[in-house]
Amino acid sequence: ILIIGPQGTPYENGLFEFDLLCQNHFPTSPPRLEFRTTGGGRVRFNPNLYDDGTVCLSLLGTWSGEPWDSEKSTIRQVLVSIQAMI
Repeated sequence: ILIIGPQGTPYENGLFEFDLLCQNHFPTSPPRLEFRTTGGGRVRFNPNLYDDGTVCLSLLGTWSGEPWDSEKSTIRQVLVSIQAMI
């Protein structure tokens, strides 16, 4: 997945790469997401985007807050939330 940095931010027009994996139990369980734009593990753009590729987001079950709901949650929600972090 390639997410473009939002306008009006220091990351405007930046390209941020993520790997998205929907396992066999999707959509009952959230997808897995790994942040790939880390400069070889040297760069961290946000406190919830780790240099080891970990993405902390409640929808993914990796952070506190509203969890994934298989009846309502979508991959689009996940991607929009990630774009808001950048």
